Amino acid sequence: MKQDREIKEYKLETRESTGTKIVDEIMNELDAEQRNAVLNSFGKSVVIAGPGSGKTRVITYKIAYLLANGVKPSDILLVTFTRAAAREMIERAEKVTKRELSGMLAGTFHHVCNVLLRRYGSAIGIKSNFTILDEDDSVDLMKFVRSKFVTSKQMSKALPTPNELYSLYSYMNNTLQTPYEVVVKRAKRWINVIDIIEKIFEEYITEKEKQNVLDYDDLLLKMLRLLEENSDIRQRISSQFKWILVDEFQDTNILQLKIVQLLSQVHSNLFVVADDAQSIYSFRGARFENVKEIMDGANVFKIQTNYRSTDKIVELVNSMIPRSAVPKKLRAVRQSLQKPVVVNTYDHFDEARFIAQRIIEHVNEGANYRDIAVIYRAHSHSLELQLELSKRNIPFRLLSGLRFTETAHAKDVIAFLKIMENPYEIISWMRILKMLDNVGDVKAEKIANDITATEDPIGQFLKLNVKSSNIDELKNVIYKSLGKGPSEQIRNFYEDFYRNILEYHYQDFRDREEDIERLIEMASFYDSTEEFLSELIISEAREAELDRNEEEGGKVTLTTVHQAKGLEWKIVFVIGVNPGDFPHFLALKDGSIDEEERLFYVAITRAKDMLYITHSVLSRSDYFKAGKIERDFVEDIPPYLVEYWRVR
Repeated sequence: MKQDREIKEYKLETRESTGTKIVDEIMNELDAEQRNAVLNSFGKSVVIAGPGSGKTRVITYKIAYLLANGVKPSDILLVTFTRAAAREMIERAEKVTKRELSGMLAGTFHHVCNVLLRRYGSAIGIKSNFTILDEDDSVDLMKFVRSKFVTSKQMSKALPTPNELYSLYSYMNNTLQTPYEVVVKRAKRWINVIDIIEKIFEEYITEKEKQNVLDYDDLLLKMLRLLEENSDIRQRISSQFKWILVDEFQDTNILQLKIVQLLSQVHSNLFVVADDAQSIYSFRGARFENVKEIMDGANVFKIQTNYRSTDKIVELVNSMIPRSAVPKKLRAVRQSLQKPVVVNTYDHFDEARFIAQRIIEHVNEGANYRDIAVIYRAHSHSLELQLELSKRNIPFRLLSGLRFTETAHAKDVIAFLKIMENPYEIISWMRILKMLDNVGDVKAEKIANDITATEDPIGQFLKLNVKSSNIDELKNVIYKSLGKGPSEQIRNFYEDFYRNILEYHYQDFRDREEDIERLIEMASFYDSTEEFLSELIISEAREAELDRNEEEGGKVTLTTVHQAKGLEWKIVFVIGVNPGDFPHFLALKDGSIDEEERLFYVAITRAKDMLYITHSVLSRSDYFKAGKIERDFVEDIPPYLVEYWRVR
């Protein structure tokens, strides 16, 4: 006889009930402005997201809400500026919806264009098995092409380096300008060879086509061309994506704006999140104007509740919103009695000593080193601070570049100082000698061995007879620097010999020149070359020791504003806020004060609990005569919003 089986019922969750749960979660987890942006954004919508206002949550819940309302993952295109951001948003949306979203096309603009070009690129002659050149590969190919136009050593010097050619070419593509327009704007010194530059670019394009390769910029250029020239393909792709979501829209360039506009033509459901006040990448071709252009005819939502910073910091931030930005007023959730502090120091050395001492005090009060960041306009502004932190055994990490003593140009300057102080050091002689034309590793080693085997290496070098176009310049610099202090020695080396080498070999030579100018300033405080070299080398040894013995509290972060974007710390020092340093004199010279305002805005919005803004009586512009600069961010701050400290 069969026994009755006990059967339990299992009820499948309906899409409607899933949708209801998601809407309930949206109502519970988002604030009123965030909810409004998620639930009521249809057609073309722009979300102006203030710093710390939860834009990632808004995009995540927008995806979840679309899925809950029957939109399939494959109908959604998500475009972000990093792979990590796309991955984070997808993972969060999967957690909210409890659905697997592998069918959704998501990633950076370049990733999305790569995928679509492999599907449809044959319409414009692109083979689906094309390979992609990374930046190093692209520079190598530019070097190969450039060599075809170099008929002599003089011609080689007359042309931009492969690195600089690629930089100009990339900026040209990302701004849809001509070679002539780019050279006039960014590198006027090459205007006399603009015709050859144009030919090099043409040959570079030909080589890429011949080799079936695309560089990063081609992914955007070819995608735009595909959409503009093939209405049927544009219709097919645009029909596929019922919704297009774009993060960090303030960082898009003109190509990306046009691609987004074309991809959203059919359904017109475009959801863009942006803060034009944080658009700080114009040097890559980004246009903050894209935000205002996409706002034309769009539904505009503002999320303005700041969950990151205290109310006193937010009040300061509201007072410093860039003048050209979309109007907004942030509201703070977190309360504090401590106002931001504006700190006046005499010079950059006092500034560095203050920061180091204040970091130690914060750590003694319970903060971790990892909770603290120092933000500056340019990497060169961190040099004094690197030395001071090393002296105090404070561990730090650099997001803005190499430690100063690790950079090639710093090593070159130090090698010159070493031979002036100790002319028997072979390694430093070899480094300097290899800067001479027609002197390679083997010849440099032979010369160094020969001259250091004598009683007077410098005298022997000054009598040396070597076929080299710039050896007389080096001889003059060495002779002129004998018996001088370290600051004058560096200045002689830089101005009379090394500047031309920097400009020829380094695409970022302006940044490196700033480092050397800062080093000249630092060296002026030392009476002897031996003393200055000892300070640099011992600091370098301390840095290595600190790296081996990192404390549990992590490291203080040293970073430029550009590298700090998107990050946050409990305690932030924004340093060097002096006319000429920040705002930077080159930006002011070029009339780009808007960008400087946005950079300062980004810098001060990184702080959660405590914000220091430091400036010096004796600023960098006083040393290097950048000209009269009228704009001073410290003077722009309403006095009632901050405390003022003077360092004695």
